[in-house]
Amino acid sequence: MRRLLLVTGSMGAGHHAAARAVEESAGRLWPGVEVVWTETLDGMGPRTGPLFRAIYAGCIRYLPWLYELYFQLLWHVPFFRAGTRAVIGRWSGRGLRPVLESVRPDLVVAVFPEGITGLARLRRRGLVPMPAVALVTDPAPHPLWASAALDLHLVSTEEGAALLARAAPGAAVRVAALPVVRDFAPPADREPRERPRALVSCGSLAFGDVEAACRGALDGGADVLVSAGRVEALRRRLERVPGLTVVDWIEDPATATRDCDLVITNGGGATALEAIACARPLILVDPIPGHGRANAAVLAAAGLAQVVHGRAGVAEAVRALDGEHRAMIGKHLRRRADQTDLDRDLASLMGSGPGVADVEPRGIAGERVRAQDAMFLHASTPAVPQQVGARIVVDGAPEEGWADALVDLVRERAGRIDLLNRRLAPARPGRPLRWERVPAPDPAVHVRPEVWRIGPGGDHPDWEAATTRFFADALDPTLGWEVRAAVEPGTGRAAILARVHHALGDGLAVTDGLIRLLADEDTGTPAGRLAARSAAPSPTSTDTRAAHASPSDTRAVRVPLSARALHALADLRERARRGTATPRERLHHALRVARGIGALALQRPAGRSPLVGRSGPGPRRIGVTLDGAEVRRAARAHGVGTTVLVLAALAQTLHEELDLPPRVRTMVPMTTRTRAGTGSRADGNRTAAVSLDLPTGPMSATERIARIERGLAAGSSAGQPEGAAAVLAGLGMLPGRVQGPLVRLVYGRRFFHLIASVMPGARRPLHARGGLISEVQPVLPLADGVGLAVGALHWGRFTCIGITADPAVLPEIGGIPGGIHRSLRSMQPGEDESAGRHGG
Repeated sequence: MRRLLLVTGSMGAGHHAAARAVEESAGRLWPGVEVVWTETLDGMGPRTGPLFRAIYAGCIRYLPWLYELYFQLLWHVPFFRAGTRAVIGRWSGRGLRPVLESVRPDLVVAVFPEGITGLARLRRRGLVPMPAVALVTDPAPHPLWASAALDLHLVSTEEGAALLARAAPGAAVRVAALPVVRDFAPPADREPRERPRALVSCGSLAFGDVEAACRGALDGGADVLVSAGRVEALRRRLERVPGLTVVDWIEDPATATRDCDLVITNGGGATALEAIACARPLILVDPIPGHGRANAAVLAAAGLAQVVHGRAGVAEAVRALDGEHRAMIGKHLRRRADQTDLDRDLASLMGSGPGVADVEPRGIAGERVRAQDAMFLHASTPAVPQQVGARIVVDGAPEEGWADALVDLVRERAGRIDLLNRRLAPARPGRPLRWERVPAPDPAVHVRPEVWRIGPGGDHPDWEAATTRFFADALDPTLGWEVRAAVEPGTGRAAILARVHHALGDGLAVTDGLIRLLADEDTGTPAGRLAARSAAPSPTSTDTRAAHASPSDTRAVRVPLSARALHALADLRERARRGTATPRERLHHALRVARGIGALALQRPAGRSPLVGRSGPGPRRIGVTLDGAEVRRAARAHGVGTTVLVLAALAQTLHEELDLPPRVRTMVPMTTRTRAGTGSRADGNRTAAVSLDLPTGPMSATERIARIERGLAAGSSAGQPEGAAAVLAGLGMLPGRVQGPLVRLVYGRRFFHLIASVMPGARRPLHARGGLISEVQPVLPLADGVGLAVGALHWGRFTCIGITADPAVLPEIGGIPGGIHRSLRSMQPGEDESAGRHGG
């Protein structure tokens, strides 16, 4: 027989109401389940409950500023928050421990914040081995509602999920059904009343100016049923108001809520959730301090309630809720109720068994897919899959045991790496695309068990063939990523082949996530932790070193005009989003966005080129390894950064090997992860693309390098990144069936011929299974009709270049590796510039 422990608390009636909803659902899911309730405050001592309730009620009624101060301190003063958690956790945990030991439940569901804090402390001490879930009864969780130590938090709104993630970073959270019993459901349609009926209920403790709320509803033309909350003085005052139906206590709140036309309250707790479940319009009047105001803000932001102030505000809101308006709100809330199910939310928590075999477990609901990430979902086709990854080469590690080692690493680490614990949630018609969080990614899903042998008689003749085969087919975005090992027998060389759907992240995020998964040091790449540690920009510099060089190089570096502009403008976007930008800054940013959109709109199509054509299946992948010291030396000699130098070497190679036209329209992604306001490990794609006419005609190396540097700076200063970001944001607001064709229209051969990206990596040694990670060859995807993509990554002693080419467009690319080496040599200090000329 299954046992369910409900951890609740008598602080008002809302927590017990949520516990009853869980008990009711458990009875349907697990017939014969034994449900045990425990009162958290009773376990904290015989006088604790009355004392807590008296303090709480006294503050709300007589010292509201004090309760608001306490609430704000919890959120904004770390030592106060930590101290409160420590005291409450120790106090309540002491009473919960014997209950857990005696009941030995299969599942614990806590609906009371003090109980959640106590459970979290016990879990950290290893005393809660069973699944422990927090069901948050407030729309707006506060820090005592959440702990990353618990297995899951169920919240009622997406806004609440965002707050919970802020209160307890790393905590697992799912947007779930409202915690109400089944009786709270939308009623059958009925003829509208001549005068709407309003239910006024300000919680079981009847906080606030209940009389003013009632008089406002009467002024607005409604009949009023009001609960006095068993407060005798309030009941007497209300009975003196003509036109009110006053009850001391509503014994059947579900029937009362269904029978009314709207609900008025001031706490945003159980009464509010019950009104939403019954599809009743909800008015929140003068929310009580602390959690009441926070709940009101969340419900209003979610479009589930209207917040008003005073008697006049209630009257105006009631008058505005005519029959048509109430019907529209009811229809919206009915649709919301149809899409959630508490049974489904609880079903997966105790595994399979009677009553849940037909219930599909869900991942933990995550955030909406950003427009920048959704672009790669829409752009992906079977012939041109949008996946990024790497061939991570390890020298000196054991030859055997790679598959088991990868399984162990995924099991131990993947759950705490944001890039790897996300997957695309199943699409729902008419709903935005969303991610799901997977707290424990399954190694059986993400690790290929067979280890390839490389060399004569092996699975693949060489590393390029193995990489090409691994990336040949499209990766399912609902799986997100996968890895497999390959070894070259007798050489001491192995490699991990890893691929990630591009929607999950850009090349820098993917590299950092994979290194965090694989490296013995378990720290990721230094570039992944750079963020705001970048050196301050020099106002006269035109160097690109700071944006693209390894951050392990601690010498003073200069920032390019293009990268400096990108980072400064990205900072401005962040300040504008937070509301801290000045009006002048907002105007400046708006003008740049407008100029950028205009520049993109006026940009001519890329035109014909040998690099574009009809895409074919199975792109070819080859790698080039350059001496990193030579790359940096050549860049210093020409006074530029390594991005410009690598692009110049590529341009010269394309001129020599493919005899291309003088200009090749190139999309150059540039990272914005090194700016303030964007976490270095922020989810998704954090790049701004600059369109560059890569000079591929005959010219000297010096001239080629200068043209590339000027082109990057011009594209950035023209507002191209801001314009592209604004266009993508606009696309993200369109329905998915419209986004797809538009993305495929603009992301492809009509507007560019080549993709080229240069990324920072790590200069200090990192290891896997004791061996040195000597190279990381990046793998970039193509775009529709674009035959070539080149990615470069600075790693250790090398600059590693990964080339992706479509054989249907470029059947012969074997000369490109040698050409890049020759081009680099021609750009070294003292080399004759004529080596860089061909025909001019």
